[in-house]
Amino acid sequence: MQDLDHTRRTALKVLALLGVGATGSSGVAAADEHRDDAPRDDEHPAPSDLFVAHLEPQEDVETDAGGIAIVQERHDGLKFVVEVSNLENTIMGHIHEDEVLGPIAVWLYDFGTQDERLEEGRFSGILDVGTITDEVIAEGRVPEAESETVEELLGKIDAGEAYVNVHTQEHPGGAIAGPLVPFEPPSMMRPGDHDTDFESEPDTDEPTNDSDTDEPTNDSDTDTYG
Repeated sequence: MQDLDHTRRTALKVLALLGVGATGSSGVAAADEHRDDAPRDDEHPAPSDLFVAHLEPQEDVETDAGGIAIVQERHDGLKFVVEVSNLENTIMGHIHEDEVLGPIAVWLYDFGTQDERLEEGRFSGILDVGTITDEVIAEGRVPEAESETVEELLGKIDAGEAYVNVHTQEHPGGAIAGPLVPFEPPSMMRPGDHDTDFESEPDTDEPTNDSDTDEPTNDSDTDTYG
């Protein structure tokens, strides 16, 4: 229950990072360089522009890891944030088309390189954040993916044909995953959550990692779509 409560609190801070809801701050693991993507106060969109994927263990995966991914349409592309808890040896994260292991439309981790990157050890926090553009999709998509532009990817998301999947060394086919669906506040917020004073909360969502190295590894099985 504690991890679930932490995820809910962090989700609210993620919404703040995207410019929705209460103000606050979040720790970012692999994407400090993307902090400039945080919107200005005059750019706050309506919640209807938001999509969320609740990341849960896949079938036959035994883990206490979980997480949430939020995607939002903006004038300059699709803003996204991926937050995870208790995930070990993360190597990849994507938006897949059509099914959990369908064609890769874009990399969410590592977003900066659109390629594999090892986050060694057990990690909790914001895994990555950024803005998906046509150029990013062109760099990261596989040839089989139908989405060649942000507009086409948004069409997949609108149609319920987009999934977020986060992969680990132990589970290269994906450890936690979930479909992107329209954001509905009651599904993420409990009564009173919107009144949380984040500034007075202890700083508990800084990324945690049991190792000091995040050198890439090529040990994972990334055949087909990873």
